[in-house]
Parts: sequence; structure tokens; C-alpha cells
Amino acid sequence: MKFAKLMTLAAIGAALFSTVAAAEQLDDIKKAGVLNCGVLTNSPPLGFQDPKTREPAGYEIEICGMFAKYLGVSAKMTAVSPQTRMAELTQGRVDILSSLLSYSKERAEQVDFSGAYIAEDFNFVVLDQSDIKAVADLSGQRIGLVKGSVLIPLTEKRLRDARILSFETSAASFLALQQGKVKATVYRYSEGKAVQRNAGTEIKGLRFLDEPLLSMPSGFGFRKGSPELVKQANAFLAELETNGEGQKLFDKWLGKDSDLKATRKFEFGKPQESWFTN
Repeated sequence: MKFAKLMTLAAIGAALFSTVAAAEQLDDIKKAGVLNCGVLTNSPPLGFQDPKTREPAGYEIEICGMFAKYLGVSAKMTAVSPQTRMAELTQGRVDILSSLLSYSKERAEQVDFSGAYIAEDFNFVVLDQSDIKAVADLSGQRIGLVKGSVLIPLTEKRLRDARILSFETSAASFLALQQGKVKATVYRYSEGKAVQRNAGTEIKGLRFLDEPLLSMPSGFGFRKGSPELVKQANAFLAELETNGEGQKLFDKWLGKDSDLKATRKFEFGKPQESWFTN
């Protein structure tokens, strides 16, 4: 009986500690007056280094700055990579990831997700001169993807006999495609269009295959046990949806005011796990 009571008290104590620790994360950010955003700087127009200012710029950089303002603090942008971003967050080197962190069940066991602030189609991309016409034609072919990407298991599930080659960066995967070392890679719409735009005339043209691999949402990532931060983030994103500022931000970087002319197909703050399961 005493043991059962001790176990109950221990569970209550652990829950209280978790609640206090979670509240302290938000309190610490407000006390410091700074939200340290982990961002990508090699994925234009979502995140890149402005060639004029040498500072991070882009859709994700701006939305993290807007969230910092919503919290009443300033924003600090810290460059992370797709390979290191989860560790940068979990080890406390950044407070938040605004770095194309797409939802998956496996990632949700390691970090807390906000609702979505972007969702785009991911398509297989081949050289324009390629004989590949449809996704089914990639059966048995080599496909280049970035190491650690959630696209790898999804591609393996879609094309069970394809050979997946992993590369450290998207640029390395692109080079492999140009050199004929792989038959295809996978790009989100904005990334693929940016590659086409920036590749120059000497680069072989690219072609998107019509059938998307999936439409994948991305949102802010927080250290596990951050309910107050997630609550604030979701309230902020919901406000972007209703006040029109989210549409303005989308149009600036991706939509009608950009050279991509993309159409927004997502709702700011919509729970990411509602988009797909994997």
C-alpha cells in the first residue's frame, strides 16, 4: 500500500516538474528577450543568405521573426542543417526550428510540433531530356535523396525496387542528377522552381513528373514538453490565417508577388498530423 502511494506521489511529482519545466522554457525566452530560431540558409525562397546583407532571409526566417514579435521578444537567426537541426534543438542550442521540419510520427516522439505554416507538393524530378515519363517508369532506377530525409522511407514504399542513393545536401543530389548518376530526385515545388531559376543556361533542364509523391506540411519544432510554446505558436498561426498577414507573407515569397506564382493550398495552424500518416 505504501509502495503504491509512493509511486502515485512520484508520478504526480514528475508531472508537476514537467509542467514547471515547460513553463520555464517560455519564461526563459521572455526573460532573455530573444527567441533563437534555427533556420536553413540554403533553401531559397524559404530560407537563404541574402547576397546583399549576408543575413538570413526568406519565408521561414520572416515567419519566425513575426512569431518572436508576437511573443514580445527579438529574434536571433541561427543557421542549421537538415542533418543537425534536431540535435541543435534537443540539446538547447536553439529554442525553435523554423527549418522545413515536416511532421512524421517518428519526429513527433522527439520534438513538439506546431500546426503547419506551409504545405507543398513533393514531386519526382528528372532531366528534361530523360525518357522517364511517369513515376512508374522509375521502377528499378537510382533516385538521389538527402540523407535523413523523411522522403527516403516514403520513396522506398512507393517504389519498392528503386535504388535510393543518399547525399549530404540537396546540391549534391542535384549534381548527381546532372551527371546521370541518378535518374531522379525529389523536390518540393518551391525548391525545384528555385533550382530551375538559379541553375543557369549551362545546366540541363529539369522536368517535374505529374503525380506528386505527397503533399507535406511543415511547422515549428520545439523541445519535447513545451505545451505553452506550442500553444502560443498555434495561436499566432491561427491569427495569421484570420488577419490576412499569412496570405501576404505567402504571396511575398511564394505566391502572386513572387516569381513562383504558387497557390496556397494549406491553412495556417492546421494540425500537421491531419495531412497524412507515415
